[in-house]
Amino acid sequence: MLILKINFKNKILFSMKNFLIGILTLTLMGSLTGKTENKEIDPDCEHEKESMKVVMRFEIKVMPDKVDLLKESFSTCKVDVLAKEPGCLEYSLFQSYTDPTLFCITEAWASKADHDKHMELEHTKKHLAETRGIHDPSFNSTSNYIYWVCPCVNEND
Repeated sequence: MLILKINFKNKILFSMKNFLIGILTLTLMGSLTGKTENKEIDPDCEHEKESMKVVMRFEIKVMPDKVDLLKESFSTCKVDVLAKEPGCLEYSLFQSYTDPTLFCITEAWASKADHDKHMELEHTKKHLAETRGIHDPSFNSTSNYIYWVCPCVNEND
C-alpha cells in the first residue's frame, strides 16, 4: 500500500511539473506573439484614441421580476438616443433565447466624446435610475468589452 501512495505522489508531481512547463511555454509564446502584433500597428496613424469609434458590449442578468422593466426602460431610452444623438451608431438590447433574464447590450459611438455626452443626457440618466438595483448580484460577466476602432486599420468603415 505504501508503494502505491509513493507512486501516486510521484505521478502527481510529474503531472504538476509538466503543467508548469506548459504554462511557462504558453506565457513565453504569448509574449513573443504580442511583440509581433505591436509591430503590425500602423505607426503613421494620425488618429488619437479619443477620436476613434467606440464599440461596446455588455452582458447583464436581471432578477426575473425585472425583465419587463429593463426592456421597457431601454426601449424608451433608445427612442431618444436614436432621435437626439447623431453620434450614436448602434444602440441595441438582445435577450437570450435560453435564459430570459440574460441580456446583451451593444453600443457603437462615433467618438468617446459622443458617448460621454450620452451619459450626461436626461434620457440616459432616467434609464440608469429606473434600472438601478435590478441586476442579479450572483452574475458576473466575463465577456464585456470596449473596442477603440481606428480608421487606419478599418478604412472601409
